[in-house]
Amino acid sequence: MRKRNANLIRLIAIALIALSLSGCTLSGKGGDYPSSTITGVVPWGAGGGTDLVSRTVVSGAQEALGKNIVMMNKTGASGTIGQQYVYDQKADGYTLLFNTGDGSLYPVLGLSELTYKEFTPIYIFARIAGVVVVSKDSPYDSIDDLLEDAKANPDTIKMGVSGVGGLPWVASIMLNNLFDTRFSQITFDGDGPLITALLGDQIDVTVLSAGSAMQYLQQGDFKGLAVISNEPIDAISDVPALGAVKPEAQSMLETTGPWFGVFVKKETPEDVVAKLTEAFKTGYENEEFQTFLQTNGYTPLGLTGEAAWNHINAWQSQQAWLIHDAGKSQASPEEFDIPRPAQ
Repeated sequence: MRKRNANLIRLIAIALIALSLSGCTLSGKGGDYPSSTITGVVPWGAGGGTDLVSRTVVSGAQEALGKNIVMMNKTGASGTIGQQYVYDQKADGYTLLFNTGDGSLYPVLGLSELTYKEFTPIYIFARIAGVVVVSKDSPYDSIDDLLEDAKANPDTIKMGVSGVGGLPWVASIMLNNLFDTRFSQITFDGDGPLITALLGDQIDVTVLSAGSAMQYLQQGDFKGLAVISNEPIDAISDVPALGAVKPEAQSMLETTGPWFGVFVKKETPEDVVAKLTEAFKTGYENEEFQTFLQTNGYTPLGLTGEAAWNHINAWQSQQAWLIHDAGKSQASPEEFDIPRPAQ
């Protein structure tokens, strides 16, 4: 009996040593996190606004973590494929979701049951206005030219959109509501493919995040007709703000504009969330990232915790009810406890 007990004790000791060497803890938390490479998932195409912001901020964050963050674009279905992929992974902080506000609208749009309620926001980096752009050879030289033609010839102007709920799609709804226009929508997976389509004359117009459009406007490849905002952007000050050209649009433009952030699956251990938050704070404050934001027309936010949730919820409320009131939702925001924004 004494020998059997000794063997049992020896086996338990060996098991505990093995757990220690493998980096596990009895509490199930990642005390040595990160012990291996982290995967960052962007649900949109390479070269788009979400992709550019994410890859730029990751440089400083991974240096702070001491491990590489390998980025992958997992596109399709208006971003739901990438978001679902991250949700299907373990809640251990080794798979990060880099996305924009679209991820909070999927149930209202009938695309997915997933919202950010199933995730924890680590950091909301910045927001940016969209820019209505056409090719350099386009007959449209102003937003008035475009809107007048779209109203006179409904469903003939090909507008590139990045899927249901994306910035170009929402912008087209806004324009239709405000100015009685109708565009023929053609769908692509993010800003990168939209840029290629506009350069190749596959579409007549689109709305790109200012960061994605910037170099093409500065090089003269595209013409900017309007910034979807009440204020112009310093880096492209020659493109007028829609709210200035069309004062009737100002109230609708107050909370418009995509934002960009990084998330982990809900129930990720608190110590892992804390380490990621600190690392992305470092990445956000990195001089290279701040320069990127300034030169590409982004508005810095730097939100985490309750402040991040407040921003997400306010944006979700405005966008969800805009879509619903335009008759484009598959379900009322009320079904998902999304309050109508205060008037």
